[in-house]
Amino acid sequence: MTSNLASRLEDIPGVASVVVDLEGFGRGIDVRLEPDADEAVVMERLRALLAAYGVRNDRDQVRLPEPAPKVARDPGVSVSITPLKSGARIEVSTRSVKSFRIVAATPTAIAQGLADAWCQVVGRVPVEIVAVSVGDEGSLRVAALDGDRETEGLADVSGGWVAALTEAVAGALGATENPGLEQAAI
Repeated sequence: MTSNLASRLEDIPGVASVVVDLEGFGRGIDVRLEPDADEAVVMERLRALLAAYGVRNDRDQVRLPEPAPKVARDPGVSVSITPLKSGARIEVSTRSVKSFRIVAATPTAIAQGLADAWCQVVGRVPVEIVAVSVGDEGSLRVAALDGDRETEGLADVSGGWVAALTEAVAGALGATENPGLEQAAI
């Protein structure tokens, strides 16, 4: 099933490559998009195919409060995420400080790299990103652990993945006052 699923996922327009490992230690599906791909359309087709193969089920689906935020307050930093062959380069900067991380091409690694660089440029103790998920309605959720307290940030992916990651990580870090992205203890 795994090789058939991988080939079907690669047939989706906009998908550059797929690695499927449903039984190993790092279980998961790694999907890389072509640079000009429409992310929302590709994600919807991926979800439909995964549901048809039974990879996604009711346990895997995350329900987030609606409506997801459309516009976030300026988080006070500039964020750049650049895909690399084996991962991504995350850069966070303010007017006077710039920090970057090279991370693996996984949602959690990218969110962790963004959070680490963000904390460095604002002079804050780093937090651990413990979960990154996308709800069926296109809502991105990032959960962070700061000692014993877990917080989360929410964002809408319709404005693009970089903006959504920035908003969700900002919410998880408590770096925004947007009520749609409020920091919530879990």
